[in-house]
Parts: sequence; structure tokens; C-alpha cells
Amino acid sequence: MLHRNLIGQRLLALFLLGWLLFNFPLLALFAGASDWLGVPAVWLYLFAAWLLLIVLMACVAERTQERPSRQAWAGEDFQSGAGGVPVAPDTRE
Repeated sequence: MLHRNLIGQRLLALFLLGWLLFNFPLLALFAGASDWLGVPAVWLYLFAAWLLLIVLMACVAERTQERPSRQAWAGEDFQSGAGGVPVAPDTRE
């Protein structure tokens, strides 16, 4: 439950960051700027901000996929086998 709250908080923070990046105060800074290498600065800013949000969302998503497997491993009573490969305990009696 705590893990889901943390993911939700991270996604909300990314939403707020995106909202700030693509709205008036920051976007206006680049609206009147000159071109960089022949490309308008506002276009470079938009694509850089977009790329940043995509990378951050990918990081959050990757952490989301890693956590349940770790919890599954921690919940089970696995023993270490040959080569460090976990082996499920023998439940036969």
C-alpha cells in the first residue's frame, strides 16, 4: 500500500512538473529567444522538456515493475541454490 502511494506521488509530481514546463512563465522565456543552430529556441525547449518528462516517467515505470518482484521474493522463503539461483523450499513431506 505504501509503495502505491509513493508511485502515485511520483506521478503527480511529474504531472505538476509537466504543467509548469508547458505553461506561461517558462514557455514565455523561450518564445522571444533567438534561434539555436537554425531551430527556434521555443521548439528546442518544448522537445527537451518533453524528452525529460518521458525519461522521468520511464524511470518511475521501471521502478514500479521492479518492486513487486522484490516483494514476491521477500515474501517467499527461498533458499539459495547452486550459482546463487534461488530454489523454492521442498514442500513434500
